[in-house]
Amino acid sequence: MPTHALSTVYLVLVTLQVLLGRGLAYSSEPFKISQIADDTGTLHYFPILQEAYRRLGFEIVAVPLPAERALRVADSGLTDGETVRIEGLEALYPNLVRVPESVVSVKVKAFTTGTTFPVAGWESLRPYSICYMHGLKLYEQGTQGMNRVSALGLENALRLLRDGICDVAVLSPSAWIMVDSLKMGPMRELEPPIATYDLYHYVHRRHEKLVPLLAEELRKMKQEGVVQAILEPYRQAVDDAKVRQSLP
Repeated sequence: MPTHALSTVYLVLVTLQVLLGRGLAYSSEPFKISQIADDTGTLHYFPILQEAYRRLGFEIVAVPLPAERALRVADSGLTDGETVRIEGLEALYPNLVRVPESVVSVKVKAFTTGTTFPVAGWESLRPYSICYMHGLKLYEQGTQGMNRVSALGLENALRLLRDGICDVAVLSPSAWIMVDSLKMGPMRELEPPIATYDLYHYVHRRHEKLVPLLAEELRKMKQEGVVQAILEPYRQAVDDAKVRQSLP
């Protein structure tokens, strides 16, 4: 057998030995990870997870779904996990296990078509009608009991705001990418942020043994500057879109 072929076989055997030593079942099939279908932020966070899984010898693919369905499908086991969500969803979806190291932090902002007001947490939104994305728990929890309209996806939330159905849309700054691509501006992003949240990856409980390993890789990736490098083009794209579509 040629030397390069022997080397390949050796590497495969070593990989299998490492995975089995960690108590993990090896599979040649990619893991399927639920992802919010039209959320521009989630789309750009996914490569962070791809790199973390790659370091453990696994491939993952995204399964785009509406926000609420994405969680239900992951909890049912039809996919292997959920890309990123806020802490605490394991109480609502008991088959999901949270990887304790956050993937990213996200700011929640108040978007308007011109209205301005002092932003001081969620309560400062109460006098206004609010659009939020159905299935995103951090928005649902923050606006609970307020005058709100549930939107099926980011594009719908932006259109409801643009059409005057609501005064304010609660979104992450990544929404500027869609505002720009659909030429839906000008809009205004109010300061300061309503709130800031850490977002975490969740896996189905059948992959629970992966949890500490993924947490370790995410920590290393942050220390090595890998997460920042992955996110930098995305953050620049958000800033550029905001410049083009923001009200003065």
